[in-house]
Amino acid sequence: MDKMIDESLSQQAETVVGPSVKIQGDLNSDGNIKIEGFVTGKVKTTQSVFVMNGAHISADIIAGNSVIGGEVLGNIKVSGHLILQNTAKITGDISCQILRVEDGAQFSGKCSMSQNGNGGKKTVHEEPEIEK
Repeated sequence: MDKMIDESLSQQAETVVGPSVKIQGDLNSDGNIKIEGFVTGKVKTTQSVFVMNGAHISADIIAGNSVIGGEVLGNIKVSGHLILQNTAKITGDISCQILRVEDGAQFSGKCSMSQNGNGGKKTVHEEPEIEK
């Protein structure tokens, strides 16, 4: 994980689902959410969702931004940045404005990205390029 994202996360996560916690149901927040445990249902926030390595999510995620390092079985809709870390395993469709996929991340589903924030959709059928 980027050091800046990691520091921001540890200081600003309003809701933390610890590694031994299992939530069944919807998780709604207006703040950042850090998930290390298990969630079944829906995760929704206007801010950021961080799914840490080792977390297991069977839920749709709706957020402003998201960093995924764990397993997600569900659709991800992000209005801003979506980062799939090298430990991410996603089964579901994703929608975002900016996507970064690290080497080793696994993704099975459709990807749609808005162009220049104008609401127009662009469907990506090949692996996205990663800027170095």
